[in-house]
Amino acid sequence: MGFPFVEATWDGVSGAIFMGYGTALPGLFTLISIIICIAALALGQKAEAEKYAKYK
Repeated sequence: MGFPFVEATWDGVSGAIFMGYGTALPGLFTLISIIICIAALALGQKAEAEKYAKYK
């Protein structure tokens, strides 16, 4: 794959360095990550509540 720049510094970098700059994609990816985090928290809480109910 290789290194895309001649030098290993930020001096030669200009413009967007990630896909979707100037579009709705960063917002969409943020929304997707928020949904995934909420789902993980909800599933974790459900599993812990079930384990606690069995213990109690």
